[in-house]
Amino acid sequence: MSVRLPALPALVAGHALKADATAAAQRALAQVSQLLASYDTTRALLDDVPHPAREALAAAIHRRFAAAGRLAESCRERLDEATGFCDALRCAPSPTTMVEVPASFFEMLSPYIDDAMAPVLAAISRRAGPGCTPGDVGAWLSRPGSPLAA
Repeated sequence: MSVRLPALPALVAGHALKADATAAAQRALAQVSQLLASYDTTRALLDDVPHPAREALAAAIHRRFAAAGRLAESCRERLDEATGFCDALRCAPSPTTMVEVPASFFEMLSPYIDDAMAPVLAAISRRAGPGCTPGDVGAWLSRPGSPLAA
């Protein structure tokens, strides 16, 4: 099931997710780079280590490279998905157009939605008049059956 959000807050949240995914990918690549830099030294030490320890050390190195590779791949997938989402929203006709966000992507996007929606809720509450707070608007929009209900 998908979730509907206004295009502008969805784009703002998408860019925040993309920035975090970029930072995570850079950290993963730094980890891989560090492993590669230490690989030659470790490989040279393997010749001086007894056979059983050599196998254990080689297995540990292999596990670390595999884990770093999985992390880097996961970061790349998240970054690609966030980039694709942001690129797709550039075609939205209006910042208030409701856009469909797939449920699987909404799970990644949801930590950024509140910050992205805050200016929208504040603007709506100002237009609604005195006594209407952004919290009131948010409560109304999140009611079952409303366009933003998850």
